[in-house]
Amino acid sequence: MAITTANVFSLYDLYKEYFGRGSYYVDKNGDKKNFTQEVEFPGIKHNPNPRGTIHYSNKNISFNKIGAYGQDIWFPIILKGGKMNAGAYEGINIAIDACTINVNLATTVVSTPVVERKGTVNEIVNIDDYKFTIRGFLIGKNRTVPEDKIRALVDLKESTQEKTLHGGYPEIFLDESCRIIITALEFPEVQGQNHWIRPFSLTCQSDFITDLEF
Repeated sequence: MAITTANVFSLYDLYKEYFGRGSYYVDKNGDKKNFTQEVEFPGIKHNPNPRGTIHYSNKNISFNKIGAYGQDIWFPIILKGGKMNAGAYEGINIAIDACTINVNLATTVVSTPVVERKGTVNEIVNIDDYKFTIRGFLIGKNRTVPEDKIRALVDLKESTQEKTLHGGYPEIFLDESCRIIITALEFPEVQGQNHWIRPFSLTCQSDFITDLEF
């Protein structure tokens, strides 16, 4: 009979879930193994990346991290920048774990019709800036309104200082500087939801060109 994982379940995981601790099992040599986390089945390859593994990009930047309660958090981001406060530079650093990222890659093309020919002549003029739409949540600690995080995000958007976007996933599309320009920031209305979780939508684009040559 062929081995299948369709109906495979782990007694050890169930034990830990309901009783809050790992169990033990006796291996084929009669030795007792304590607090096992992995169950091996003959013919099924061992997972080289079990839960809790940190995955890294080619730039050696992590795609995920482990949360305070042991959960996997995928594609977190960090927004960095600063503002001028009473003549002094004040840094802004906003880490956002609960978010999604949409990336739009567009190309400017000029199409020229040709007399008595089917179709057009297409000329690639340039590659547009990469556009990112980030939708996520600002979560306040101890179930308080995340006022400081909201204010920091607004200050970052309105600041004329350099801004950068960091994270394993967005940095696939950005150069080493990770410079961006924030074009829009929205806090949608929320009805009947927790007051310490505030959704937001942020639109930004890459800022590859830092100087002009004439």
